[in-house]
Amino acid sequence: MKRLFIGLICVWLLILFPAQSSASLSVPYKTETLSSDWDIIETQTAYIPVGLFGSNSEIVNPEDIYIDENNNVYVADSGTKKVTKFDENGKKLLEVGAGDLQQPTGVFVDHNQEIYVADYASEKVFRFSPTGEKIQEYGRPESPLFGTRSPYKPQKLTVDKRGNLYIIGEGSTNGIIQIGQDGTFLGFFGSNRTQSSLMSVIQDALTTDRQRASMFLKVPPAPTNIAIDNKGLVYTITAGTKFEVIRKLNIAGSNILYSGISDSTNLRDITIGPLGNFFVIENNGRIYEYDNYGNLIFVFGGRDDGTNRLGLFRDPSGISVDNLGRIFVSDRERGTIQLLEPTAFAEMMHGGLSLFADGHYVESGKYWSEVLRLNSSIGLAHYAMGESYYKQQEYEKALNSFEHVGDTYGYSNSFWEIRNVWMQENLSYVFAILIGLFAIRASVLYVDKKKGILQPARNRWKAIKGRQLISELLFLFKFLKQPVDSFYYVKRIKKVSVLSATILYLVLFVEYIIMKYFTGFIFRGFNADQINIALELATLFLPILLFIIANYLVSTINDGEGKFQDIYIGTIYSLAPFLVFIIPITLLSNVLTLNEAFLYTFSMQVMVGWSLIILFIMVKEIHAFGFFETVRNVLVTIFCMIIIVLVCFIIYVLLDQVVDFITAIIQEVILRV
Repeated sequence: MKRLFIGLICVWLLILFPAQSSASLSVPYKTETLSSDWDIIETQTAYIPVGLFGSNSEIVNPEDIYIDENNNVYVADSGTKKVTKFDENGKKLLEVGAGDLQQPTGVFVDHNQEIYVADYASEKVFRFSPTGEKIQEYGRPESPLFGTRSPYKPQKLTVDKRGNLYIIGEGSTNGIIQIGQDGTFLGFFGSNRTQSSLMSVIQDALTTDRQRASMFLKVPPAPTNIAIDNKGLVYTITAGTKFEVIRKLNIAGSNILYSGISDSTNLRDITIGPLGNFFVIENNGRIYEYDNYGNLIFVFGGRDDGTNRLGLFRDPSGISVDNLGRIFVSDRERGTIQLLEPTAFAEMMHGGLSLFADGHYVESGKYWSEVLRLNSSIGLAHYAMGESYYKQQEYEKALNSFEHVGDTYGYSNSFWEIRNVWMQENLSYVFAILIGLFAIRASVLYVDKKKGILQPARNRWKAIKGRQLISELLFLFKFLKQPVDSFYYVKRIKKVSVLSATILYLVLFVEYIIMKYFTGFIFRGFNADQINIALELATLFLPILLFIIANYLVSTINDGEGKFQDIYIGTIYSLAPFLVFIIPITLLSNVLTLNEAFLYTFSMQVMVGWSLIILFIMVKEIHAFGFFETVRNVLVTIFCMIIIVLVCFIIYVLLDQVVDFITAIIQEVILRV
């Protein structure tokens, strides 16, 4: 109720003062988010820098910052060689570690207010009481399981509710160093993975375990910072890689976030917000806020350009968030801590996220509708509104929201509900119509048998089929049942012509475009307005053209009997299953949900496989090859297609360089003349 009350106040303030809350704020950086197409777009300001924290205190080189549950701020300072505790207003309360610490680089405070400090220079982790007395030191683990060559250079750390320490050490490629509160080495936790490449997959498939053990192994990168949430889930970041840059580890040490959540290679620190959202900061001062599921919410901040403006950073070393959602960022080079506060727009997003994460989708709709009123392009808000509409059984609106953001799963669920209601209301009428049509058909056939009423129509259809072009086009259906005989008619008797084949190529393109536009959204996965007709034309016909040319060239060398005309005609008639069945399959896709997706997938696989089999038969019959000769011909044709593409690419690059060279000469002549 408290969150709902605060959220309603935020809605009221945004309605009264929308411009003041976001658009008119002057900050030295842009705030960005994800659009409904999942592209980065600019949005209203989410956080504003309000000043320096603890500016009256001596802070030299802050390495890390931590905020406890009481909003007390702890700063690990390698310049003063101690940890300083402040209250939420910046008043100094305590100094810890004087005389013990040499280079404190990480700090954490547990629920008992005990202070843990990672000291890089002394290669130890220190544990202090709430009043600053040293309780324990954690040096290099003596357990043989740790290894004699494993480095132990503590940089950052966190502690779970059981008192177990999770230590980030420099060069610790085995993962996070886990030590019990009594100093017992518990093992390595959540080691990073290396990204699989094509060569590594081939190597694993062709070598034994013993051979792989003797080969050079790719060492995973070591994590560089760490945080823990109130549920005990550990978050890490890793610099210097683009694979699983940000990880959220479950109790087994497995990552539960999307592996491509970020492509940044220079992340510096990570922290957890009061709503389960988490923040990461880059070396360049850019701050990324994600929700509990890893969806990007905001991007803001930046590198100081020499103007010393608040909100920009020279060397950001740490980030933390208090219970009010305020962000604290330490800057090692400046020796300062900047404070940023959320705007009403950010509070509105957070209010919706908080209720959404707790499963209160309906209640969160009030926030998301207001967010969309201020910025209708935010994809996360559309997705959340879709969930809100779905819970309120407003399935049509939910359908539109999910389609807007390309969420096929939510779209499928909403469509299933709509389809279920329609079937309950109309299924009896459908069966009645089908029975009526069947009865009419049976009656007409009975009367025709007695009176011959359909004979004029049969004669008319026979006359139409007798026309040469129509006969050639209808010959397509013979390929579905008797492809071998059909190619004999194509090659020997000239049953079809180049004209009919060309018409079928045009029909193929029309059907392909219909498929692209009218395939059900669940199986299409994108909005129809994103279709590029020219690109689709090239995507469809370039491979076909390459195949025809390459197969003709290869077959000519290998004594194939087929002419270019035969290959041209045979290729399109080989696609008979596609030409006949793609429209029915496209229509079918509009009445299926993900639960019946196998029907669509299986139909497409059968259609494509059937077409490839007929294409194989075409090569065999047109060129009078044996089976193994045909296999070799097809493989060489594919290789030739690849070579043609490479040659065209090389020619394009060379021509582009020639054009650039000539253009540069002309510009130089113009400038000198």
